[in-house]
This record gives sequence, C-alpha cells and structure tokens, in this order.
Amino acid sequence: MIKDVIVNRAEEFIGRPHGDTTLTWISKVGILQDESDSWKDQRKFFLQTAKNLGFGKLELEGKIHDEIKGMLEILRKECKNSRDVNLQSHAAYVTNSIIAHILFSKKFTSEEFHQKYEKNFLDALKVFVGKNHIVIGNILKFLLTFSPSMRIANKAKCVLQKCVNDIVTEHLTRFDPTHPKDYIDYYLLQRRELLKNGSEGSFTINRLRANSLNLFMEGTETVSFTANHLLTQLTKYLEAQKKIQQELDGIVGKERLPSWADRVKLPYLEATIQELYRLATPFNLSTMYSNFKETTIEKYTIPERSSIIFNLDPGNFDPEIFPNPRDFDPTRFLSADGKKMKQDGPFPFGIGKRACAGESLAHMEVFLIVSSVVQNFTVYPGDEQERIKLIPRDL
Repeated sequence: MIKDVIVNRAEEFIGRPHGDTTLTWISKVGILQDESDSWKDQRKFFLQTAKNLGFGKLELEGKIHDEIKGMLEILRKECKNSRDVNLQSHAAYVTNSIIAHILFSKKFTSEEFHQKYEKNFLDALKVFVGKNHIVIGNILKFLLTFSPSMRIANKAKCVLQKCVNDIVTEHLTRFDPTHPKDYIDYYLLQRRELLKNGSEGSFTINRLRANSLNLFMEGTETVSFTANHLLTQLTKYLEAQKKIQQELDGIVGKERLPSWADRVKLPYLEATIQELYRLATPFNLSTMYSNFKETTIEKYTIPERSSIIFNLDPGNFDPEIFPNPRDFDPTRFLSADGKKMKQDGPFPFGIGKRACAGESLAHMEVFLIVSSVVQNFTVYPGDEQERIKLIPRDL
C-alpha cells in the first residue's frame, strides 16, 4: 500500500503539509519543504549539480575512501583495551567532510567539527527520531517553547544555520562565475543566468540558505546515525559477521577497501544490510506528505491537504512478504544459490519522487562505512547504548 501511494500515485501525494511541521521548523522553504514547480526545479537542479560534482563517480568514491581510511586509523587506536568506541562520532566526520565538499568545497578540521558542530547535529536530529517527528501545529510550537530537549534542538539548529549563512555570504563575496566549484557556486551561476532574463524564479538567496542547511544536516548525521545503528545491530549476529568477512576476504582481499562496484559481488553483505534495515530501521516513520485534493487510500477518505505519515514497520514485518518476520535471516533477500539479490529491501532514505535528494550518496556511504569496518574489525556490543567494541582482524 505504501509503495502504491508514494510511487504509483505520486502526483496525488507529492505535496507537503501546510502549517507548522518539523520540516518547516528547519526552514519555511527549501528542497525538503517546497512543492509544485519550485520543488521540481530545485530537486532537478540539485541532482544535476550533484552529478557534475561527482555523484556516482570514482573520484567522489575516492574521497570517501580517504575519509574512511582516516577513520579506521583512529578506530584502531581507540579500540585498545576493549574500550567502547563511539563509531557514530567518527562516521559523522566522514559524512560531514563529503557533504561539506559537495556543498561548500570546504572541509572542517576534526577539532572544529567535533568541538563546535557535532553535538548540534545530534541535538537537531532528535527532532526527527521517534514520535517528535509527527508533532505539528500548535503542539509543535508549544514543545519548541517549553520542552527542554526541543529547546536544545532549536538552539542547535540556529548554530548550524549561522554556519551555513556565513558560508553562503562568503561565497557571495568571492563568487567567480567562470570557476564554479561546489553546489553554492552552481546555484549562484544559475541564479545569475535567470536574472539576465528578468527573474530569479525560485532561485532566491533565502532558498539557497535553506537548501544548504537541509542538505548539510541530512548529509551529515542521518547517514552516520544509520551506519552506526546497523553496526550496533550486527553485534547480535556474529555468525553473519563471519560470513561477511569471508565474502570480503574472497572478493576484496586485504590490500584495499571495499568499493561500491564490489557490491554486486558481495550478495551476503548486501542482504545483511537489507535485513538489518528491515528488522531495525532507525527511522520507522516516513517523511510528511500531503494530497492536493480529496482522495482515498483503500477504503478511507483522505480530505484535501491532509498531513500523511507512513509507519514503515507493518510492511517490514508482514509475514506474507517476509515469512517468520521476527527472525534475522539475510537469505530471504537472496536467490536460491545465494549469489544475487532476488528482491528489493526496505527504503531507509525514502522512495519515489520525494525520496532523499542525496539517496544514492547515502546508500554508497552506508555501504562503504559498514563494509570497511567489518573488513577490518569484528564488532561486539558495547557497554553503553549505541556503542560498540571493536576487535581488529589479523589482516
């Protein structure tokens, strides 16, 4: 049913709810919040620009590998004496370095990121985890004013917004239309061309700031949170880890990190990632949708401009789709000979036209982080929640 509504009937439900939501809390406009022509223009522009900047290309994957190599060196030092490791913190620096490169052609130092911005990313992310995500209207306003955790999140968002605003201002000052280097430069170039014809259209500076904040937040913590969550869940299944490590040793070897191209030759690893998404998706509520006119979903009438959120768990645990749905079984995604994927898994970064704009990059980063960690370490439960212990493998 969810796929039917979001994909097959996308044009009916492609809107965003009006009024105060967690999306408009980030900004009133932007690639997450917009609808109709402005949204289509902004999404199309971002995807094309991202392609120009390396999405899906070996050069960008090389940058991700460089960041992961640095992370692995730190993890080898930190895992001594069976200490808990905060993988999410280190993975967040990897993903932040990549998204900052794409958006701003900038790299924060490790100290700057961890001391100045990391906690703010985490605090802001909490608005989208669990039931907070479905709060709208006056209740959301009330919580943002009086709830201690939401007030902290609001303060964190302001810190990140100031960071982005300062970077946009810097780009406006030094903009060189003959040498665009990043998303902001290409956006300003597009705006410049539109203004020559009399109107900037949807390419306003305000929307540039909003888009940059949206992508900066999503591209940093959402991916690192997901990768850490999958590895934390994987600590429960040591036999699966052994199979993954055997597969990695046979296909990738010990002299290099796994690549995105290796994925089709690592079916058990890919199936395990999909099974972990299914069993323990870190975000079990979809983003918010809205319908432009009254319609129906199955036998229910949906009034015009309703706020619609999908709970993903019923589909993930439907026994007609996944027999024995409470059992961990990666082979459910594999062909009989175990050599290829036979069905799609869950959709952790969305599905359809409203899927995360950086979905392809997010999938690549999660795969590369998870596979590289399991290639180099065996992962055990940590003493603290969402922490892990790492035992280096003899490579």
